[in-house]
Amino acid sequence: MKKILFVLSSGKLSGGEKVALDIAKNLRSDFEFIFYLPEEPQKEFLDFLKEFKVYFAQDKKIFKICDSLKKNIQNEKPQIVVCHGIRSSIYLKLTFLFSKKSFKFIYVLHGIHFIRKKFPLNYFFLFWEILTNRIFVDKLVCVGKDDFDLAKRLRLINTTNLILIENGINIKEFENIEKGFLRNKFGLYDEKILLTICRLHYQKDIKTLIKAVDILKSKNLVLFIIGDGPDRNNLENLVKNLNLENKIKFMGFQKEIPKILKDADIFILSTRWEGLPIVILEAWASKVPIIASDVHGIKGLIKDNEDGLFFKLGDEKDLAKKIKALLENEELRKKLIENSFLRVLTEFNIEKMVDKYKILFLE
Repeated sequence: MKKILFVLSSGKLSGGEKVALDIAKNLRSDFEFIFYLPEEPQKEFLDFLKEFKVYFAQDKKIFKICDSLKKNIQNEKPQIVVCHGIRSSIYLKLTFLFSKKSFKFIYVLHGIHFIRKKFPLNYFFLFWEILTNRIFVDKLVCVGKDDFDLAKRLRLINTTNLILIENGINIKEFENIEKGFLRNKFGLYDEKILLTICRLHYQKDIKTLIKAVDILKSKNLVLFIIGDGPDRNNLENLVKNLNLENKIKFMGFQKEIPKILKDADIFILSTRWEGLPIVILEAWASKVPIIASDVHGIKGLIKDNEDGLFFKLGDEKDLAKKIKALLENEELRKKLIENSFLRVLTEFNIEKMVDKYKILFLE
């Protein structure tokens, strides 16, 4: 049985980490999976990892992480090392910068975010990626069509070593879920529930969503923000300054995502950029209509006015307009729900994703 080491970019349960877990859980009868994290995992993430062998760095200094990673690879001797995200790939590349690797290196790129850094950092990372990918990486995997096309244009690696494996989810986790988890907890009966699930970070542009709710504050609705991150305090202060405490609820990290999604009337993703967001697939599987910003990573996934609605990035007035339209137009809601559920069922199911990774690991 092949031994595969997954190197993750953080100790938090984000999109890339979820994909890695899903792959390991569904292929553990075919391969032996080991996880390496550059920091101690958060408790909620560790709960998901408990069925696997897990290593993590004791020191967050980059060269300490590289040294720790190298020792684990030497001890475990995996046939394949899979890096999920650019940060984890940097650790591995630096680790073997001056020594020969004895494993197949697969790099799963969960979004080409480095090109959005300010000059000259964007050019530095582009040069780094092109050079090191061609030296070290055996296969580069993109998780969304937008990134796959961009990787080809940027020539991040030889096209023969570039693969598209779109993210997928386990649809069964979102079936037969009873409504009422949020409504009963907060005593909501007639209110319309808006929902977003994301890391509270600049990338996700939650400020625009809060401002859109401020425009609609006369409407009978409540926004639930699921997730945590460095921007939480600033966002909570903004909500307080706008006197929206009764309209916007911060919930932090939550495990019961299928139950939470079941109560939502609209799911909103106001992000500045994405790879292929798992959370959109989860909303589709929960039969919740989606409004999302018209940005890279989303435009290659959602078909506007067919399985979701776009709004202009950073434009709270346009977002408020789309929310109002979707709340008032039952025919549109029904169309979006039917079309999106069919797509996630046929195009973005976990079986399809896992089968492609299995073929890749067996090569």
